[in-house]
Amino acid sequence: EICDQYGILLIYDEVMTGAGRTGTYFAAEHWGITPDILAVSKGLAAGYAPLGAMIAPDRIVGPVLDHGGFIHGYTYAGNPLACAAGNAVLDVIEQDGLLENAATSGAALKSELGKLADDFTMIGDVRGLGLLLAIELVKDRKTMAPLDPKHMAAARLVDIAYDLGLIIYWRRTRGGYRGDHVMVCPPMTITPEQFDDILIPLRSALSDLQDELIVAGAFS
Repeated sequence: EICDQYGILLIYDEVMTGAGRTGTYFAAEHWGITPDILAVSKGLAAGYAPLGAMIAPDRIVGPVLDHGGFIHGYTYAGNPLACAAGNAVLDVIEQDGLLENAATSGAALKSELGKLADDFTMIGDVRGLGLLLAIELVKDRKTMAPLDPKHMAAARLVDIAYDLGLIIYWRRTRGGYRGDHVMVCPPMTITPEQFDDILIPLRSALSDLQDELIVAGAFS
């Protein structure tokens, strides 16, 4: 409403959140928002081919073209192989009900991840939508005080989990220099029967990390 009031274009970066990962094709749909411009990639072709797009309505594109357009894109833009992969991915998403699966399986997996907090007090939060989920690691759950960056807790959890056959993804949570979270983002085809492939190694990795952090005095 503020953007509309002042004539400001609202741009959503849905490179990670788009293509159904959160349970709707675009995450903006969860809040009934229609951005002026959307940037999408990653899941657009499910990784089978590099494909990205900027989506904008005629009311924005038209005036640009009327004033001479602009030079954009690159040599392989509009690659037919990548676009064919993107079309095929759309077909599979629709035919196999993957939006619905991302929503329902995602909610069930989030609930299971939340149960890990009962055993690991260093889990300060479990959040996300659909199959774009994250666990935040903290020093103190009550205050949400972050762990000292020197421990590299999230990065260490990724390494331990990898050795157990589980691939997760870590990032800082607070300005990029403090805070630890790991992302749990399985394929959109996952079913609850496959959750143990994630939960068993993740629980083991969390246990090993917690032991290491206790020895390092991270919680004192």
